[in-house]
Amino acid sequence: MACLVVNYEGVDRVTYELRGNSVMIGRALLNHIVIDHPTVSAQHAMLLRVGDFYWLKDLNSLNGTLVNNVLVSDAMLKDGDTIRFGSVVTVFTGRCRKRRSRWGIRRFWTNVSA
Repeated sequence: MACLVVNYEGVDRVTYELRGNSVMIGRALLNHIVIDHPTVSAQHAMLLRVGDFYWLKDLNSLNGTLVNNVLVSDAMLKDGDTIRFGSVVTVFTGRCRKRRSRWGIRRFWTNVSA
């Protein structure tokens, strides 16, 4: 399953699993992915799953959508692409990666007797 990782100032990083064939992104609460930032339009962009691929479509947003620093109206996404909605930078990942708990690793090493 693909994911979109959103991280901007004042907000903890959030990873969204992309479920369904279309995902709406924007500032308004009716979107699947809500990015509450003044540079993001109410309905900024849409992600569409077509087979095994995802397409990004800008919905005539005021501040634009960039993929890898190129202004786009639509683009096919690949793993690791950087997407900027207004001034909010996100990362598209072709597969969601589970982060390992540092606590579990730390616990393992601190409990080893010499």
